Amino acid sequence: MANAGHARSKGSHRGRNAIAIGGGIVGGLLIAAGIVVAINWPKASLTSSYTSLGELTTSGAHQRIVSVAGTIGGEPIHVELESGAILPTKDISTGVATTVTVTLQRPSWIAWLAGKTQRLTLTSHTPRARLLDPVAIAASGQSVQSEFSNPVSVVAYSFHSSTKYVKLTKADSRVAIPGSSRKAAGSVQVAAVPDPWETLPAASNMVFFRQSGSTPEAVISPDLNNLSPEATITITLSQPVSKLFGDKLPTISPTIQGADPVKGTWTQPTPYTLTFTPTTGDFWPSETFTMTTPAAVAVVSPTGALGPTGDTLSMSGAPMSMLRLQEVLAQLNYLPVSFTSSTTVASTEAAQVAALQSPPQGTFDWRWSMPSQLTSLWSPGNTNVITKGAVMAFEDFNSLDYTNGSGWLNNPLLWPTLIKDVISNNVDPHPYAWIQVQKAPLPETLYLWENGSVVLTSPTNTGIAGLNTTNGTFPIYLRFTENYMSGTNPNGTHYHDLVHWINYFLGSEAVHGFVRAQYGFPQSLGCVELPVPTAAIVYPQVHIGTLVTVMPSSS
Repeated sequence: MANAGHARSKGSHRGRNAIAIGGGIVGGLLIAAGIVVAINWPKASLTSSYTSLGELTTSGAHQRIVSVAGTIGGEPIHVELESGAILPTKDISTGVATTVTVTLQRPSWIAWLAGKTQRLTLTSHTPRARLLDPVAIAASGQSVQSEFSNPVSVVAYSFHSSTKYVKLTKADSRVAIPGSSRKAAGSVQVAAVPDPWETLPAASNMVFFRQSGSTPEAVISPDLNNLSPEATITITLSQPVSKLFGDKLPTISPTIQGADPVKGTWTQPTPYTLTFTPTTGDFWPSETFTMTTPAAVAVVSPTGALGPTGDTLSMSGAPMSMLRLQEVLAQLNYLPVSFTSSTTVASTEAAQVAALQSPPQGTFDWRWSMPSQLTSLWSPGNTNVITKGAVMAFEDFNSLDYTNGSGWLNNPLLWPTLIKDVISNNVDPHPYAWIQVQKAPLPETLYLWENGSVVLTSPTNTGIAGLNTTNGTFPIYLRFTENYMSGTNPNGTHYHDLVHWINYFLGSEAVHGFVRAQYGFPQSLGCVELPVPTAAIVYPQVHIGTLVTVMPSSS
């Protein structure tokens, strides 16, 4: 029995060993499997990147990329994945918020535990670079360097008449301006992007000088001879403002006596820069000014050449918009046409100044049915005698100096007064008058039109042969209730006659009253003569700027 029991005991020990060994193998296999699973566990991350919208990194077991998507401000953009970098397929702006989403499909053996798909989302901003120093001073003959807040890969340099692009193989925060080694000084517009898939932003102005420059230099923008009414003027000096000007500032004064003073203010944004900010309107079209600097400087031209050294600079407003002038005159009833704008211009000085530079679209229409002798003279957007007469009438009605010559647009108070009248709706209170003189057929006849209707008809006399009244259309530029006219008669004798109700329209030619035995045929010495009582009726119904049209005789 003992042997039998011993045999049983031995057999049981071997069973326990077998179980232990078997358990160890299984445990080892489980550990090994765990290690394998851990090593091959699919991992993915989406991180920010300076050179892309996001960087995708994967490890472990292969995961299939189901989709890659991007948005800007909630709007979808097309993107693609290149070696882990998520890039837009079209250029996008710098500094904008973007969101990219990547969806991956996990292997089937792990999907039951971790899910079939994994979604990664990253929100970031596209990189941008800022021009660090708007003023650079370089050694003679050396290229001027532009420095940026971040490395850039594409830079655009716009000079006076051209733009050059620099594309770097490796992004850098310091880039030489092409061609700058050949320029003594100047200014350039600089725009840069960190990545080639970004859209170039608005350019920043950069001014550069040379260390060897002995004469104080100045770069001034914009063009002083083409200033908009609210142009901001920037003066950048080759020396610190405090060193060159001390505590004094430049002054700007109109060159024409009686013009509105310039009311803007000077500020100093950098040690080398002064900026003049005007009121809503200071530099009116065609007005001229003089800037006086506290010390003499040589102004650098857009080409980089130095001008003469001095302490005075000439300035002028940009040429006026003839179209906008006509729109305003029509709005104020100084023209025989009306203007209907497609957009409303607010009755504020700021809005009116903006419209002066960018006239609204619209249509002109004749206010009345008028003869072709007048309507054929009208041309929107172009200088014409109808507009000239309206300007002269406006200036006269507003007690402004006017001229009948080429300077009829040059009164410095023309535009500020026009804008004030538009804002206050101060329209022309007078009817629109027009004098039409018909030489043929006889009898010669004068017609006075008011607001599209003939209100007076009278026989008249024009000039005799050799002293003919000039054909054409001219504005009345000078008037007298009575005055003496002097000259030489055809027979050589001199005359000095008292004449009444005189309206000069061309040189010494005028519409006036003069006593004759009869009227209706050529007998004057060049003027348009009316019976004196009739001239007295015509005189108060016309004014400076009223047009006189003399029609030719039939051949």
